[in-house]
Amino acid sequence: MAFLAEKNLEYFNKRVIRMPFKAVQCFCHPAFLSLLLVLLLASYPITATTYIVSERTDDYSIQGAINKAKEGDRIIVKSGTYPERLNITKKVIIIGVDTGGGLPVVDANERKSAITLYVDGIWLEGLSVVNSGNSWQDAGIKIFSNNNHIHGNILNNNSYGIYLWNSANNRIRSNLAIGNDVGIALQSFDNNTVQDNLAANNSFAGFFLGSSRNNTIRNNTGQANSWVGFLFNDTDNNTIQGNIAQGNANAGIWLLNSRGNQIINNNASNGPIFGFVLDASSNNTISENTAFKNLDGISMDRSSRNIIKCNNISNNVFGIYLDSSNTNVIYLNNFIENIMNVYSHNSSNRWISEKSINYLYKGIMRYADNIGNFWSNDRGVDEYESGIAKSGYNSEFVMDKSPLVSRKEFYKILG
Repeated sequence: MAFLAEKNLEYFNKRVIRMPFKAVQCFCHPAFLSLLLVLLLASYPITATTYIVSERTDDYSIQGAINKAKEGDRIIVKSGTYPERLNITKKVIIIGVDTGGGLPVVDANERKSAITLYVDGIWLEGLSVVNSGNSWQDAGIKIFSNNNHIHGNILNNNSYGIYLWNSANNRIRSNLAIGNDVGIALQSFDNNTVQDNLAANNSFAGFFLGSSRNNTIRNNTGQANSWVGFLFNDTDNNTIQGNIAQGNANAGIWLLNSRGNQIINNNASNGPIFGFVLDASSNNTISENTAFKNLDGISMDRSSRNIIKCNNISNNVFGIYLDSSNTNVIYLNNFIENIMNVYSHNSSNRWISEKSINYLYKGIMRYADNIGNFWSNDRGVDEYESGIAKSGYNSEFVMDKSPLVSRKEFYKILG
């Protein structure tokens, strides 16, 4: 800054010295010089400042750096343990870096939330966040704002690892939540993206969404949690895609009182009880998923008007278990080597598509009034090489009038 002032003064002297004396007197008035200096300095952009926090610095405090920072500044935190709770009230970038001792640790010492975000647009990355308080309101990272980027953090021994309340347009990516009560929780929020996170060994749920709309939950893993991998309560119109839920004690992916969600290409397997659960949930689409080696591959209770299509349901005790669930449409699924493919109580459902479907089978275009499911225990006879068995598949609980003679992968649906 001193360099810029000297250059500007040199320029000023060169220009002014050629002017008449009275003009020079006017320009050299102290008030004018002050105004000129302000204008000259204002013509140069003010750049953001980077603060570095380390155990070896005198100012050994992340919160101290936050207090000094201006909006847009960056704070880099080196390896070490920082026994403090952070209140972030400015739009800043905070990045933890491993400088030889692992990611820097923010330790709340079991008092309230470790990090709280109060304003929009914060970037928070690369911190290990531990030991929040035990209240249901406490979290490793607690978010009350919008448009934040939460990336690459580790959450351990918190009530919630990450907790969003009434927030929108946040990106929660590539975080590791292990050994919390709930790994990642979002309550009363819209239009957020939760992607590529791992939540494992949490005492209740890996992921929890409540009273939420229009969010994308993609490519996450919920594993070995003590209740459920993914729990969606009163959630509408979310995209739940490409997630893995394995080895959770009660359920892999559970929808409760939820509507209009797209559950696509997820894997809920190796659970002692449920793979997928729909409980009092309607108008959802469950497609291209895998339910493998559970008690129930898909369990439905008081759930109606859902579409269950193109799923692989295999090696479960019950492929689909239905209780008081009606008017669901179930077709183009593989039922393979389940002890009982379907159990149905007080339920009436449709086991073929609602409309005619054009498809390719063995490279030839076919047309069927409707198309059903593949049942490995009864493939039927394909008299016309159409891929549809001549006689229907009928069991105590199922009437499939157009069963497939091959696995669904052999059928290419057109349009």
